[in-house]
Amino acid sequence: MQHFLNSSFTIPAERNEQLETLLKPHCRIFPYPAKTKFLEYGDTMDGVYYVFQGRTKHYILAEDGAEKILYCLSAGWFFGETPLTLHECTGLISETMEPSILWKIPYSVYDRLFDENKLFRTAIMNCMSRKMLIMRHEIENQVFNPCKQRILQLLCSTVDESSLEEGKWYNLTTHYTQYEISTIIGSARVTTSKLINELCNEGVIRILNRKLQVSKTVYEEISDQMDFL
Repeated sequence: MQHFLNSSFTIPAERNEQLETLLKPHCRIFPYPAKTKFLEYGDTMDGVYYVFQGRTKHYILAEDGAEKILYCLSAGWFFGETPLTLHECTGLISETMEPSILWKIPYSVYDRLFDENKLFRTAIMNCMSRKMLIMRHEIENQVFNPCKQRILQLLCSTVDESSLEEGKWYNLTTHYTQYEISTIIGSARVTTSKLINELCNEGVIRILNRKLQVSKTVYEEISDQMDFL
């Protein structure tokens, strides 16, 4: 299962009450509705963001407007620490995927806490390292895995093992649209739609009430294979 966690594009981070208590007095709090862009290419970074609630996506755009999501972050994640540390502008577009509450930590506070507070420093380093792993696994996926396998891997990474319907279909903790799936795996939307239909016909996944579910048998087979590797 660790391979699924490494390759997931919405990795849950454990909320740390002690860390949040440390940060809250220093933060500006920004509530955003869903689908709100709050950072654009070239924006100056004067602080680090913390996802207190909700989910965000961070992506790049091709010249033809095609979107490629690099990662999605849920509550408990930091972002913006890399360009802030390098004193560079952001090179990504950041947008909320659902109603979200973001905390912004000013650079002066970030710099001081990084030097003086082990809890904060560890949280930042873990966040940076895990995002680096996401990017490494994404390169592996793009190079070695066909689109259909990447779709299945993405869906398996969000399986809710505590939610099993009819004894054979797992619900997902995160529900992606076909457009979001195509931007995450780096495929055209029409190709993604075709591959999802193929996976449905093969009994690997199904769509119930407009939501995707993954076959328990297939999930366990892939999980065993990934753990073995």
